[in-house]
Amino acid sequence: MKFLQWVSLVLGSLFVLAASPASAEYTVMSGGVKDGGTVSGRVTLNGPAPAPVILKVDEDIQACGGDRPSDELVVSGSGGIQNVVLSIETVASGKDWNLPKEFTYDQKKCTFVPRILLIKPDMEGAVLNSDSVGHNFHTISKGVYNVNKKIQPGSKLVVSKDKIRKSGMIRAKCDIHSWMGGYWIVAETPYTVLSGKDGNFSITNIPPGNYTLNIWHEKLGESKQKLVVKKGETTKIDVALKL
Repeated sequence: MKFLQWVSLVLGSLFVLAASPASAEYTVMSGGVKDGGTVSGRVTLNGPAPAPVILKVDEDIQACGGDRPSDELVVSGSGGIQNVVLSIETVASGKDWNLPKEFTYDQKKCTFVPRILLIKPDMEGAVLNSDSVGHNFHTISKGVYNVNKKIQPGSKLVVSKDKIRKSGMIRAKCDIHSWMGGYWIVAETPYTVLSGKDGNFSITNIPPGNYTLNIWHEKLGESKQKLVVKKGETTKIDVALKL
């Protein structure tokens, strides 16, 4: 991807998914969702998968390892795309969050693990450094969570629950190891998921109604699909993305 296209995609994504008020707008239904519906399907690449971009490792090679394929676009042998963010828009109230109490974001072999981290507002966690070399952890966002800190080997950066107060997108990088990249997706509601290794996804316990499904991938951009969620039924949606 050309530099200007990359900048345009990142800035556009930050604008679309950028800061909105924390989960105060979303309320958890007392007793849960009654007769909710499900949206499930698969995200695939429309066309042949490109050869992986090889990232040049030119710093701390002994600790980081050698050159490696980028995990920006991961496509399975059957065409499924991993790490696509799918979210149902404008759900005012519904199910409870199904996320751990704390999140962990690691740096292993000079790679962010996981590449895409799904969290919620007011969630606490830690950025680990499992490497034998230091990292300079640097995040970029529209006021969601911005930090620029050196993390020593075997150490961690603690993120307290008052640091991430609103939903949006956070881009992560390392200022020492330029090939490292990743994203934190701070979901507005529990109706946000990531596609799995073969592109499959499922969003459950949705209050019946008419919605818009937002689909985002860091390389393939953003798109939307209208959907109808019916009482107690599963709506199947297949999504094909283009390069």
